[in-house]
Amino acid sequence: MSPSRGLIFARTVSRAHQRQFRRYQSTFRTFSGSQIPVQVYISKSNNPYLNLSLEHHLFQTTPPKIATLLIYTNSPSIVLGRNQNPWVEVNHPQFASTFNPPLIVRRRSGGGTVFHDLGNVNYSVAMPTSAFCRDKHAEMVVRALRKLGVAEAVVNKRHDIVILPDGMTVEETRLTREVVGTKKVSGSAYKLTTRRSYHHGTMLLESRLEDVRGYLRSAAREWIKARGVDSVRSMVGNVRIEGGKFVGAVVEEFGRMYVGEEGMEILKDAMASRRDRIDGEVGVCWVGEEAGEVEEVQKGIAELMVSSRVYGRVLYAELVV
Repeated sequence: MSPSRGLIFARTVSRAHQRQFRRYQSTFRTFSGSQIPVQVYISKSNNPYLNLSLEHHLFQTTPPKIATLLIYTNSPSIVLGRNQNPWVEVNHPQFASTFNPPLIVRRRSGGGTVFHDLGNVNYSVAMPTSAFCRDKHAEMVVRALRKLGVAEAVVNKRHDIVILPDGMTVEETRLTREVVGTKKVSGSAYKLTTRRSYHHGTMLLESRLEDVRGYLRSAAREWIKARGVDSVRSMVGNVRIEGGKFVGAVVEEFGRMYVGEEGMEILKDAMASRRDRIDGEVGVCWVGEEAGEVEEVQKGIAELMVSSRVYGRVLYAELVV
């Protein structure tokens, strides 16, 4: 190929990419700014800065009466709760001795510190505060797990999703009693405002549990007295389900909860085709890096990156001096 033809080809590809980018960007902007009562967003990005900022942007800008579900998977990262102290949550020696350590990011909701990687899936449901319930959507996820064959899944008294021991099963989706030997597969955190609230959690599917235990076991915990809320330690486990199946099952249950069987079927079809779809009262939008072009999302990303760099520099400086 001659240089001139190569240049023409490159320009053609660039224009096609720009058209595709604008199409997806327009879909996201149009969808997120609409009055569709039930909205599902599937993030195609593994960037924790973008995904957490996208979550906050949707929460801040979506009208209060609309129910939204956002699902995303992050690259390795330690995500602190809003009121937590990184010195007593993170295993600093392991963090400093790792060649490519996970990012440290502080989210805007409460709850404990969690470890994200490509083996778990994060779900976030926002709704009017008047309809908020701490167990409502955790039980929705339990129903999705049970349809995928995880009959031992249940919500415990701490609003976490756990797996019952030794194949034990119960009919109800929420326990009102303590059961010894359960393994936590999904924690819950919340953010409540006057008009709108959300519940989000991270589901351990095939996560590296050695990293979860290693990075979140601070040797300084017993020696530091500081402000902040400590995480509650729990035995954890994987449910061993393929990510796409889990996402599809949760989306279907979300549709069934808010729009009934008809809405569930619409979402099921949309997930199978992996295409953006708006149909009456429900819609699905796949979101990529183009969401980072939205000004409010950009600001959120910049804010999270600054705090992440500060944590990393301070940890490194304190540990090598």
